[in-house]
Amino acid sequence: MPELPDLEVYRDNIFKKLTSKRLVGLKVFSMKITMPESILIDQLNGRELLAINRYGKELFFDFADDRVISAHLMLNGKISIIPNADTKAIDKIKGKVFTLAFENESLIFRDSGRIGAAIKYKPLPSKVPDALGDDFTLKRFLQFAKRKSNEIENIKTFLIDQKVVKGIGNAYADEMLWLARISPKSIVSKVPKEEMTVLYHAIGTVLRDAIDSIKAISPDIISGEERSFLKVHSKTKDKTETGYPIIVETVDTKITYYTEEQILFR
Repeated sequence: MPELPDLEVYRDNIFKKLTSKRLVGLKVFSMKITMPESILIDQLNGRELLAINRYGKELFFDFADDRVISAHLMLNGKISIIPNADTKAIDKIKGKVFTLAFENESLIFRDSGRIGAAIKYKPLPSKVPDALGDDFTLKRFLQFAKRKSNEIENIKTFLIDQKVVKGIGNAYADEMLWLARISPKSIVSKVPKEEMTVLYHAIGTVLRDAIDSIKAISPDIISGEERSFLKVHSKTKDKTETGYPIIVETVDTKITYYTEEQILFR
């Protein structure tokens, strides 16, 4: 599944190709959309793409005047950009969910099972902060954690809860917890405030470093995942750079990578 750093790089690369281009057509292949195709065509045809924004794990295509399409790729969703003249290549794509045709190229969202990628028109705003948003402050993070004072939820489940903060997924949660040296099996309410503060700063560090790494390794990426730089959540590494063996274990239904150097708070 594409995570926040992937989507941040997709956003930049897609916008470079499609900035200020006018929409000349669209096609809906899946019912997972909040508006009939005919209304979308009437609302959007001929409009310029002014911006692409990211919030959590969604991309928002802004055509001005509050006319915005959001796309969530979920587990298997992917994006392609193909010249409109190459109709054979477009026709060959399996599992198309939605297509935005611009003046020279088409932006195609696909999902092999047609059950993941979700497209919305004029999505409603959320009050949950984005992991890289200005409103995701240390104070707010600690407040979220404090609400778990009477629960036994583990820290990893807390991190990937999209009702707490948007954009953190399974792989990057492991990286954050490793950087903060907190065991993923720690109980949220048992982690000291000082350690939660370290974890909060690890969130921003891991995500920003990941964005930089993806840009360096796969500068033109608009789909798929680049994970070769991850330090602990890796199928190809037996040990971390600190020399500790990597343990792979299921923690609350999630495949989790961690080491014994991470402190367990219970």
